[in-house]
Amino acid sequence: MRKTVALKSLTLVLTAMLFFGCNQANKKTDEQVANDTIAKVEQNTIDSLPAKDSTDKTTVVEPKKDVPNVLVYNFHITNRCASCIAIEEATTKTLKTYFSTELKQGRIKQYILNVDDDANEKISEKYQVFGSGLFVTRVYKGKETTTDMTGDGFKYARNKEEKFIEILKTKITEYLK
Repeated sequence: MRKTVALKSLTLVLTAMLFFGCNQANKKTDEQVANDTIAKVEQNTIDSLPAKDSTDKTTVVEPKKDVPNVLVYNFHITNRCASCIAIEEATTKTLKTYFSTELKQGRIKQYILNVDDDANEKISEKYQVFGSGLFVTRVYKGKETTTDMTGDGFKYARNKEEKFIEILKTKITEYLK
């Protein structure tokens, strides 16, 4: 009986850490990091937001259909932790460093989306994201293939950025073929 209670308690603690950890960990550090990067994040967001119209709050630009295209969705909530910011920064760095030509051609598009914004509700629901998330989607001949890179992002982007960049670069390269 003690083992069962201990196991339930441990499960509850781990679940709480996963659920609340992203928003609560390093709050002072998060604020400092956010202030240092706010201008860069805002510019990336402006540069990478989907087109909007009056009928549908969020309209994703259709990629070319004759060649594979890659859509990189970086979801976040309004109050972001240092890891969430690190994922976005490492993703942007990867795209600009290794895929600048494909970005200019429109074969790769990056979307930085706040799930708390009503305009992003449909796309957030499509990917079932209600917090932080990183998804790489290959679009080819009308068919989508998506890989959830969120786990790798949280595992490596903040402390082992080069490893995360290599994983992301490999997936994007695979999807461009």
